[in-house]
Amino acid sequence: MGLKEYQLRLEAYRIKQVEEERKLALQAWNNDAVKSLKGSSKHPKRVYTKFQEFFDQKKAIEKVRSEFEPDYQAVSEEKPRDVGSVLSKRIEEFKRLKKAGKIIPLKERRLNHD
Repeated sequence: MGLKEYQLRLEAYRIKQVEEERKLALQAWNNDAVKSLKGSSKHPKRVYTKFQEFFDQKKAIEKVRSEFEPDYQAVSEEKPRDVGSVLSKRIEEFKRLKKAGKIIPLKERRLNHD
């Protein structure tokens, strides 16, 4: 077995360990779900509202992959979207489709259904 194959197998093993950690964390989540509360005794609230807050599997896998792959870029980090530019692109697409006759105006659609 060569060094690259060994490292690939080691990475796969470590990712498998992350899956086992996830299973253990899920079991702990289920066991602790009733007990984990914050706030006053009159108005208790759960500490974790989602399982992902308790254990983030994607983050753990990305950590393992970044250890073995020097040029690995994390995929889970979402880039903030510019709502204005998305909306303007959609409006331009709508205008283009309407001009091409692929979108029927609402008034004409109502006349066709009567």
